[in-house]
Amino acid sequence: MTVAKEQITDSSNNSGLSNFRITVERLIELLDLEEDDEYGILRPTEYAFRTAMKLVVEAYDSMGNSFPKASTGTDDQGSIRLAWQNIKADRRVRLFCPHSSDEKAYIYHQDSDKYASENITSGAILVYWLEWFNKV
Repeated sequence: MTVAKEQITDSSNNSGLSNFRITVERLIELLDLEEDDEYGILRPTEYAFRTAMKLVVEAYDSMGNSFPKASTGTDDQGSIRLAWQNIKADRRVRLFCPHSSDEKAYIYHQDSDKYASENITSGAILVYWLEWFNKV
């Protein structure tokens, strides 16, 4: 798997609109990646990009100033991964937006050594886990 430009940063420092703006800018930057390299696709597919943007915008509409910034990356098929890491609370949330509608988007959440994942069908599920993530 190729992960392009993913840099995990501490997302727990919230400043609302700027965190949303940073996340959206990072998603848009993925569109400027080269189309592919020797390991696979780098640039996200349109399906992955639209899915990620839809979920992020829905979450921000609900969360407002408590929306945490995310790191972004792609895999070798053009899927998008968004990552939130709360270093203070030792929590992580990862959103996977697949390259095509043949797969389902899912969310992975981890608290210290406890973790699970589930399919994500709406921004409300992302909001739930980001609110959980923000609790210190």
